[in-house]
Amino acid sequence: MEHPPQGKFGLGRVSLTIGLVILAYFVGSLFLFLDVFLNFQDHDYVIITMTDFADVMGKNRLFIWMLFPFVLVFATLIFAAKYIHQIPIKSIFTGRDRFDWKKVFFSFLLWGFLCILTTLLDLFYHGNFTLTFEWSKFIPLFILSILLLPIQTTCEELLFRSYLLKGLKRKLGSSIGAIIISGIMFGLIHAGNPEIARIGYHLLIYYALIGIFLGYLVTLDNGLELSIGFHAANNLVIALLVTTNWQAFQTDAVFTDYNNPGNAWWTILLGSLMLLLFFFLLRWKYKWKISR
Repeated sequence: MEHPPQGKFGLGRVSLTIGLVILAYFVGSLFLFLDVFLNFQDHDYVIITMTDFADVMGKNRLFIWMLFPFVLVFATLIFAAKYIHQIPIKSIFTGRDRFDWKKVFFSFLLWGFLCILTTLLDLFYHGNFTLTFEWSKFIPLFILSILLLPIQTTCEELLFRSYLLKGLKRKLGSSIGAIIISGIMFGLIHAGNPEIARIGYHLLIYYALIGIFLGYLVTLDNGLELSIGFHAANNLVIALLVTTNWQAFQTDAVFTDYNNPGNAWWTILLGSLMLLLFFFLLRWKYKWKISR
């Protein structure tokens, strides 16, 4: 993906965009704490973990406030493209003449199928899970997930696979260097996730691998469509299918997994194999010619 000839990307404008993105995320994050301060002051224990927040305010309410900052960041990125960098909004999503929704849906369905299949097999293999599906709780979660999660995941794709990836490529003059650095940075932003504290920082390797993989996919395909579909499917499965007491999303999912998360090396290996399978299926589907 390349920037079109028009557009303004001087240091001042880029710094302004970065500053506005950080401000938008900070302001959006305050709503969770403001809600707790105004409406849940009568609890006699300190609220620290995501599980504490979920117990106090309810999982769906927490889910909304966790995703709300990304709504503000998404709007900020669109504003920045149009008014700060003065480029067509389409250009931050795709290098094609038109945004290809078919690619989004194909990627979404393919990765979603692979995630559901492997998650269920792993769940039933280890046992120690409970079917916690309740219509009254799941339907609101499903609606919120469909409305908010694609915004969150698309926001991250715009940040890391559009703005950052293309900016690094302009500075470094190297697609490979830009892909690797943006992928590592994508991994590092997950360092604060609850599962990292529970499993270990080596899990960041997998997040970085995903970032590098998606960066390569975007560069190869000249658009965010495939990465947007992938990311949305991945997070929707996490939110809707299985929940635990140690992951970032505390939801009223179909299953609750009580297994110890282990050391994650199996997750890294299995995830890497899934990414390879996903890539080769996409290569077969779109008949990519990859030059050496």
